[in-house]
Formats: sequence, structure tokens, C-alpha cells
Amino acid sequence: MKVFYILCHMVSGLISLRKLSTEADLRTLRRKIQLWHQKTMTLLEIGSTLSGEIPKGPCLIVSNHLSWVDILLIGSFEDVRFVAKAEVAKWPIVGKLASGAGTLFIRRGDRHSAERAVADIASELTCGHRVVIFPEGTTTRGPMPIKFRGRLFQAARQAGVPIVPIALSYHGAGNALVSYADDDQFISHLFRICGAPFICGRISVGKPLSPHEPATTIAKRAQLCVERMLEATASLGNTNASSLEEQTIQASPERDMRTYKPSLTGDLL
Repeated sequence: MKVFYILCHMVSGLISLRKLSTEADLRTLRRKIQLWHQKTMTLLEIGSTLSGEIPKGPCLIVSNHLSWVDILLIGSFEDVRFVAKAEVAKWPIVGKLASGAGTLFIRRGDRHSAERAVADIASELTCGHRVVIFPEGTTTRGPMPIKFRGRLFQAARQAGVPIVPIALSYHGAGNALVSYADDDQFISHLFRICGAPFICGRISVGKPLSPHEPATTIAKRAQLCVERMLEATASLGNTNASSLEEQTIQASPERDMRTYKPSLTGDLL
């Protein structure tokens, strides 16, 4: 039943995007997209925690990549643009949603596509937007990222904006089911997520990095920051589900953390 609600929510989101793209101003559209991410997290019953603060101004956000759930997790907290592989644009419903939300697509292994992506990202950054890239180039089983590729980091240098590393991790009894990699298929993975026990996604935000270095150097520095943040939060993996649920509700504001506790109440569509 949960999968049915989520699929209905996705179709409803697609219809709303088409309507809003012609009738609403940009700020309203972006806010609705963020609310859609939050409602999807609610339907999936995934809690979330943000430790640190992502700058409000334009910046290039770089993250490790474990699952399609990463998009919902980040998008539920912040108004950002994402960069995704071109294949996503062809996925049923999901591709249309991603396109409507302003996702930038890149063909992996295509040098010219990468060059266009750098230019497009730099343009978005120059316009004052925040853009998220996953420099591993693919999803992994984690917990640590594979090598960050440096090419897309050039966009931050062209736009003269900082690079903000973030580390994504999942905790709770169902955390092992979140990773979406290798031969996983979206629908079967969605069923696994919907049948999972409690999951809490965590975003840890690192200090901004200067873009005025060679892209490969910045990529290595960003990856090191992400790895250190993941190591710092690794102890959460041993926390049982009930205490994680309690933490999601009661995270201290003095620790500069924002939290979101899922609840299946209210208007979800």
C-alpha cells in the first residue's frame, strides 16, 4: 500500500510541476519542489538530520552518493539543483520529475557532455543558485566514497564560488537497505525501502573550500573532508533504532542541527 501511495505522489508531483512551471514564479516553484521532497520522505517514513549549515549564497555542494534517496534527503532541507547522469532523464516518471525540477544531465564518459555540464553548472552558480554534484560519478555501497573526479569542480572556479563538502550516511535498523548500486532496479529497491524498519538519513556539512586551486587538488581535499565526516558519524551505525528515533526528535539546537521526524498525517498529495 505504501508503494502505491508513493507512486501516486510521484504522478501528482509531475502534474503539479507541469502546471507550476507555466503559472508560478520561480521562488514558488522551488519551494513546492522542496515540499515535494519532504512529503516523499514522509511517505517513505525516513527521518533526517542536518548537522552544520549549508551557505545560503551560491556554492557548489559535493557529496558522496549511495542512493536515489540522497536526492530526497538533500532536497528536503535545501533548495538546490542537482547534476545527474543522462540515463536518469529516460526513467519513467522519475526522469520527468528530475527534468522539471531543474536537474542538469551529463553523459558519463563523454568529454563534450562534461564540458557542457561545467558551463551549465557555472551558469547556474553565477545566477545565484546552489548546485549539488556527486563526483564519484555513480552510487556505491559505501560507507566510504570511491575516488572523486575533478572535472566538474572547474565550474566553481569559473563562477568564483566556494565548494561545500557534505557527507551522507544512513542509520537505524533499515540502513543497510538504502544503498542503490550495481544491478539494483528502482521498483524492487523502492519495495525494499518501503518494507524497511526505521531509517534516519544524516547530512554532515564541512567547511567551505576555496575554488582557486587545480580541480584535481580540490577534489582530493573535498573527498578527505567527506571521509573524515563519515568517520566521525560512524559510531551512529551501532545505535539501535529506538534511540535513533529519539535523537531525530530531540536533537539539540545548540549542536547546530536541524531535524525532521516523519509522520504519516496531514495532506500528503
